[in-house]
Amino acid sequence: MATAPNTADEVEPDSPLHGATIEEVFVTSDTKGTEQATQSVTRQMISQLCGLFRENRSGFLKEAELHSRLSALLAGHSAFTAETDDGPLPLVHQEYPTPFKCQMGDLRFEVLVDSSRGKRGHYDLVVLNPWWVDKAPPEAIRNSDFALFRQEIRDRAQPQDPPLCLVGIEICLVRADRPRLADYSRIGQDYRKLLLSGTLASGWRFMDHRYMLVFSQHSQPHEAKWRQLVETSWQEDVDPRNVWLLWTSPQGTRSSG
Repeated sequence: MATAPNTADEVEPDSPLHGATIEEVFVTSDTKGTEQATQSVTRQMISQLCGLFRENRSGFLKEAELHSRLSALLAGHSAFTAETDDGPLPLVHQEYPTPFKCQMGDLRFEVLVDSSRGKRGHYDLVVLNPWWVDKAPPEAIRNSDFALFRQEIRDRAQPQDPPLCLVGIEICLVRADRPRLADYSRIGQDYRKLLLSGTLASGWRFMDHRYMLVFSQHSQPHEAKWRQLVETSWQEDVDPRNVWLLWTSPQGTRSSG
């Protein structure tokens, strides 16, 4: 069974959440080079979004607005553009397909075999690894054709190869005064999606750092429900390395990772 993650105490409402101070919330990772720079910038942009939300949470009425704002923050940084023979290639993508088919009915998330009749899910945001830009056709990296993606990348990748996605992000907006059971279930579904997207059955690490971001317009999570969410990363079939669960509300930001 996976080792239980650290659970940070609630950050005080007046704590600085802008710029590089995100390390006050996140656990420091041991990534190096390009990956280290990617994670540093990603955390700064997440920190900025948390700050923007707390300053004007009524300005974010839809989840898609949070997606778009974070996507714009990330895409606007030079670290997230790769130079190719055909010109600049953006590395930040919204609604990027999962590397497997899955079952998402009844707010559950389970990985299915390729031969099943299931469909693939999508991540709210990913940052692709520029290492793969020179190693695979653009159509395969785009991952819209599942057969081509499997042939050129997933089934060809070796366990020692770098991940295709340096970052994967899921975002959930909770509008109710008190989070409802359906809110926790929806968060749990997306969180499990990220947990199952690290190291695949082949041994290749598809996605490195993963962030489950919850933005609550009114309150922090109920303690028992928070613990239940965190315990999802203790299950035997998931990869808990480099995964963060953040809950931001007017009272502060709570994290587990």
